[in-house]
Amino acid sequence: MKTDQQKALDKIKKCLRLAGSNNPNEAAAAMRQAQALMEKFNVDMDDVAASEVSSIGKNATVKTKPTQWESGLATLCSDAFGCRVLFVSFSSVFNAQWRFIGCGSAPELAGYAFEVLLRQLKKDRAAYIRTALKRCGPANKTARADTFCLARIWSVHEKVQALAPNDKTANAIAVYMAKHHPSTSDLKPRINNGKTTSNARWNDMTAGERAGRNANLNRGVDGTAAAPELEHHP
Repeated sequence: MKTDQQKALDKIKKCLRLAGSNNPNEAAAAMRQAQALMEKFNVDMDDVAASEVSSIGKNATVKTKPTQWESGLATLCSDAFGCRVLFVSFSSVFNAQWRFIGCGSAPELAGYAFEVLLRQLKKDRAAYIRTALKRCGPANKTARADTFCLARIWSVHEKVQALAPNDKTANAIAVYMAKHHPSTSDLKPRINNGKTTSNARWNDMTAGERAGRNANLNRGVDGTAAAPELEHHP
């Protein structure tokens, strides 16, 4: 259920749209009404801009620090739909969330793309470890599987872009972030470095790129690039 302020914001946005009317009298009356409502409910134009923005959360695979490949996938999906992405860490007990922030249907689309591709990526990663890396030690196995995942993410870039609307909403998102998430910091994902040879890394990259070509991402629901940010809730 909407609060009184949210209802007021809806009315203000309607008035502001009418203020662009070609009829001078109608435009002036609409602007006066918008200004009266803004004063009554103590909102400003930043509040109006931020009200266009929403967010959706998708579960991360870790609690506190994501891998480079998972962060890369979240970045790919958020950038494709003109969103910002936060890695929200709650504690060392519960899994963190990737929160996609944008306008209109963009957060839902970005979250959908991330969820589908993460599920496929985890499945392919497990299969690659089982078939191609079964003789590797634990550290090298993790590092090589990470290389496979990074290459696979790169190879699905065009498939994600194909779903993205061409919409520039960076200013509204920036206002929303300043109001609702003022204390974020740059996310530093975990990089697993094993003692792998250049040939092994090339094989992992080639296998990942080949697996990515088989990824499926269909339109299941009806900006500018930025690195993920971190928000911690103790």
